[in-house]
Amino acid sequence: MAKSRDTSLSSLLRLVVKRMGARLVAGLSVILWRRSVVTVPSRIHFAPETMQEADAAIAADIYSGVFALAGQVVDVSGGSPFSHTPPSEAWARALHSFDWLVHLEASASELSSSNARALFEEWLASRSATGAIAQEPSVAAHRLMAFLVQSPLLLNGAEPGFRQLYMRTLSAHMRRLERAVALMPHSPQRLTIAAILAMSGIVVADQLRLMKRMLAIVGEELSVQILPDGGHVSRNPEALVKALDHLVPLREALARRQVPIPASIDEAVDRMHPMLRFFRLGDGTFAPFNGAGHVDGERIDALLSYDDVAGTPTSNARYSGYQRMEAGETALLMDTGTVPPPGFSAEACAGALSFAFAHGTQRIVVSCGALQRARPAWLGAARATAAQSTLAIADTSSAKVLTTWPLTRLLGPALYDGPRVVSVEREGAFVSASHDGYRSAFGITHHREIQLSPDGLAVDGMDKIVGEGRLDRKPYAIRFHLHPALKVRLDRSRRQAVIALPDGAIWVFAVDEGPPVAVEESVVLVGPRAVRRTMQLVLNGDALTDEVARWHFARHEGALAARNDPS
Repeated sequence: MAKSRDTSLSSLLRLVVKRMGARLVAGLSVILWRRSVVTVPSRIHFAPETMQEADAAIAADIYSGVFALAGQVVDVSGGSPFSHTPPSEAWARALHSFDWLVHLEASASELSSSNARALFEEWLASRSATGAIAQEPSVAAHRLMAFLVQSPLLLNGAEPGFRQLYMRTLSAHMRRLERAVALMPHSPQRLTIAAILAMSGIVVADQLRLMKRMLAIVGEELSVQILPDGGHVSRNPEALVKALDHLVPLREALARRQVPIPASIDEAVDRMHPMLRFFRLGDGTFAPFNGAGHVDGERIDALLSYDDVAGTPTSNARYSGYQRMEAGETALLMDTGTVPPPGFSAEACAGALSFAFAHGTQRIVVSCGALQRARPAWLGAARATAAQSTLAIADTSSAKVLTTWPLTRLLGPALYDGPRVVSVEREGAFVSASHDGYRSAFGITHHREIQLSPDGLAVDGMDKIVGEGRLDRKPYAIRFHLHPALKVRLDRSRRQAVIALPDGAIWVFAVDEGPPVAVEESVVLVGPRAVRRTMQLVLNGDALTDEVARWHFARHEGALAARNDPS
């Protein structure tokens, strides 16, 4: 089978024109025809569920004036966090989103309620509340959701004056977001905001018209964003988690209010749950493809606890562009997709035919991951082909990142000009795939084959450079980024490397045909915002003289790391 998608610069320009026209039409409809259906509410029917867990330790920090957000810690020393100069935009977004409010619930008491109300009023009185960051639709939507989820905490023992202030604040948020969502193009943010507004219409009194309008938008976004196999159109596994974080509570709230659940939501959620299992490796977290950061296994387990269907994940996610192979204790995932549509490729990586695999709970081959979560300046490097476990020609990525203003204003740092055709053949635990991402620049097609042994203790691979005519001298590098917990030693022949796992197991990487092995430094994202140094195995070859590279990973039985410590 073959996948094809036009992601050229001309296609981006066509999309920009289309979006500008759509925004103009949406703006006119808001101004001329659409009156807000939001009214000032009289009460809250019930607090919606949340997938977040309250942490008493974080609550204690907040009570003492310490706000650890977006990987940075700020001590406001008894002052208001909203009048403090933020150390970064990410920290400011996290503060104004109020996602941290859930932790005050860990010690639900009259004191925690009064503290929550004080922070609520401090925010309303601060200048930063009307600033650009605080008013970003995605930030405002998360804040609205936090105010709804924590309504019992905020309203417990509250005076009538505060209750009126709280209800007016909800109304202002809903009105602003209702207008914003009408002007937004298809995007994960639009789905999130519409889902939160639909939730508001369910749990806030007198807002059923808002609920109906937003449920229609949620259904529209799901038809665009959720693929037939349950993957997300962005090809980012984490996008599924972010969507389900709101869709699961929304579905539960509809059931509680005894409102029929739209088929579009039910069917999408039922398709998405198996894909959560598809992307998981043995340690319970996701393979790091296309911008996925560190997603805690417990968070995924919480979402899967709402999976009533318990569908079995496919091994061939052809719509999402991934292959999964399992044998014994080994799971291997391979990227066999094209560049996502421009409106959904702001975090996608140039990782055509990259792979990741783990044995048991230990990851072995990985990618560098979403390094920008820890170092924003590393965004471009994290998305480059060199940061993925695949082949790169002449230190060039197989797709480009959009950097031209004003295109980035509308599309963000979209990935474009990548493979238009990815051909895939699958038979059992064998995958054969090719992509044409290097055809226009070098006249080269990259072909890769990977086979997993029946016991899961060997991975055999082959990379081949296929030229349209006679191959010229073009350097290439085939990279295998290793997990930081591993230790590696290269033998004198430079034909194999010994890899020691933390549990004492030994794996061997060997080159059967092609250029010799080199061991080079790399970095990998290992937590929400934590980066660790690691090593990568690299085959540096030339398209003219080393057009085929055959390699394999195999577990070496009977060897213990204590006896063969490669360090």
